[in-house]
Amino acid sequence: MGDKDYSRRKFINKCFKTGSLFLGGALLLNCRGANESSRNEVETKKESTSEDPCNDLSDISDGEIKKRQSLGYVKQSAVPDNSCGNCTLFIPAKPDNKCGGCILFKGPVYAEGHCVQWAAVTT
Repeated sequence: MGDKDYSRRKFINKCFKTGSLFLGGALLLNCRGANESSRNEVETKKESTSEDPCNDLSDISDGEIKKRQSLGYVKQSAVPDNSCGNCTLFIPAKPDNKCGGCILFKGPVYAEGHCVQWAAVTT
């Protein structure tokens, strides 16, 4: 009976150690290079111009900016047929506005943009 308890403890300890190893590795990989990209977003936020309202992130919270980054949103899609303009999650621009939006995060979105959650519009 004492042997059984010991092996159960040993098993649970191994599970926690392995789980924390994977979690630590995932966090390390996810945080790598975050300083550089967040610095660029902060600069973009501060450089809001009236010429390009789609670039104005001054009213967007830091949490929403991080969400945009985590989804890999870019202003110009590298894949010609996969852009925000033909994505199911895209909210089209209002007639008096040049920028659209997205269901996943707040703020202006370029129709030519792209993120990792792109989903084709089905007809």
